[in-house]
Amino acid sequence: MKKVVLLGDSLTAGWGLPQGENWSCKLAKELSDIEFINRGVPGDTTTGMLSRFKLQVIDAKPDAFVLFGGLNDLNWGTDISVVASNLNSMIAQAQHHGIKPILIITSAVDPIGSLPMFGNNSETVETLRQSIKTLSSQHSEKLKAMYGHGPYKLDVVDAFIAFEEHATSHGYAELYQSDGIHLSPCGADIILEKVRPLFL
Repeated sequence: MKKVVLLGDSLTAGWGLPQGENWSCKLAKELSDIEFINRGVPGDTTTGMLSRFKLQVIDAKPDAFVLFGGLNDLNWGTDISVVASNLNSMIAQAQHHGIKPILIITSAVDPIGSLPMFGNNSETVETLRQSIKTLSSQHSEKLKAMYGHGPYKLDVVDAFIAFEEHATSHGYAELYQSDGIHLSPCGADIILEKVRPLFL
């Protein structure tokens, strides 16, 4: 049986969603021939993920791992270069140990619905959204150029772009819970639809 570690934050853990409704739970249920190990820790940053990477990923000896993080780093003002460096380190280590890396570029936040969580400061929300846009448009391309080849090539799922495309026709509100940050069932299903084909 193949083994896959899901390394992330609350968006992987399924914070606020009913049991079994997060993308990670549905993926494990639909693809029961694969062992999915959920290592989502609410509130964690990519620095935290890097610190537990050896124990929870390398030592587990999975066939692949899914890396989904960065939103908490940027929320706390961490420079985007630090986030990109942490992602780079984990992807490089995975390939070195014969583990296929799959990177999910984090979704952003609802520009309106998340305002109360940020003191109704629209500038703070826009700065966060722009940082994630940069992660999507620039840093992910560099990572793909560096690691998107060979037997353990990097695959990238861009949740930021997927959510922005959905919001163009349906709005942001249905993608998130009431805080405008955590995934709603709709948002979780979009992640699922993007990730599932990588394991078929």
